[in-house]
Amino acid sequence: MTRVFAEICKKALPLVALLAAFSARAQELPDRAAPAIAMQQSAPTGERTYVVEAGDTLWSIAEGLYDEPWYWPSLWSYNPQITNPHLIYPGDQIYLSRKTSQTAAEKTISFAASRFDPRPKSGIELVRRVGYISSRDYRESGVLEASREERNMLGQLDEAYIRFNTRRCAEDDKAKAERDAFRASEDGDTKRDDKKDDEEDEALVGPCVRDGDKYTLYRVEREILHPVTGKRVGYKINFLGDAKVLSTVRPLVSVLITRSHSEISRGDLLTNVFEPLQLVSPVPNKVQVAGVIVDFHHETTAAGAFSYVYIDKGADDGVEKGNRFEIVWRGDGLARGNVGNLKDYPDEQIGVALVVEAYDRHSLALLTSTVRELERGMPAIMAKGF
Repeated sequence: MTRVFAEICKKALPLVALLAAFSARAQELPDRAAPAIAMQQSAPTGERTYVVEAGDTLWSIAEGLYDEPWYWPSLWSYNPQITNPHLIYPGDQIYLSRKTSQTAAEKTISFAASRFDPRPKSGIELVRRVGYISSRDYRESGVLEASREERNMLGQLDEAYIRFNTRRCAEDDKAKAERDAFRASEDGDTKRDDKKDDEEDEALVGPCVRDGDKYTLYRVEREILHPVTGKRVGYKINFLGDAKVLSTVRPLVSVLITRSHSEISRGDLLTNVFEPLQLVSPVPNKVQVAGVIVDFHHETTAAGAFSYVYIDKGADDGVEKGNRFEIVWRGDGLARGNVGNLKDYPDEQIGVALVVEAYDRHSLALLTSTVRELERGMPAIMAKGF
């Protein structure tokens, strides 16, 4: 019996081997119903992944997986570890969806009571001095009339000649020295008019030009008019560069252009130095002031967070650098405020403006937060203690 079983097995072995070969071959043949690219197990954070094989490209993977080869840039964006999309290698693991954090599911979302939060947000802001000048600074500005160089457009290290309407500090110093010497030489019996002396000294106080002074070159873009009264409150300007006074001996003052941001030409103006960047810390408001948004720095019909605005209240009204205005609004949002019973609606804080510079009668401010677009003429309230 054993010999008979052995003979049967001996004859059946080739048949078993042949069936195994056919089975293995059948496993190697692709399933027409299966996808062209088989994805691997999910990553620990839940994303689907694919292991690159020889001959694969992001183009072919996108075509096989999404039936759209032009999807490969999105596929690349899911894999920041791939620095060159044309260089992927067998064994590389590719994420087929955007990578998420393992702790994302553990994070919770907290909701505020309202977007219209009346509480001031503390924090220091790095702000830029944008182009604006008051009417008084404009009147005291010097005018570039000529240059040493034989060209229209001037730049760094060129010399120019400026006409100032203000006095020369050297003349004031000389006049004061002569007056002091005369007073010292007066006879002790001579009666002095102290009131007249004080008035003469007061006449020397004010802006004057001195050798070595530094100025900022600028060009006027347009006037800024009050949206309610229509009066001129200042000028929007374009900063061009910096200059240093070389000599004040002649009526035309010689200056050296030490830095230029743009081309400089005859007719451009000089004013006090403006610092391009500065840190502004919030300062509690000492007084209660109500004003309006006069204008935006950029030529736009509406403004949002981190835009610069001009407000019609300044140092003469008690405004200081670092004070904050609340931009308020009332009405129906859908009707854009055009309602008959406007007084029945509450005031809503829709923005906060941090004062960057307080001029005499107006201020330059940075919008640190907004919940909707702001328009010219909107009320700006500086509440005491805010």
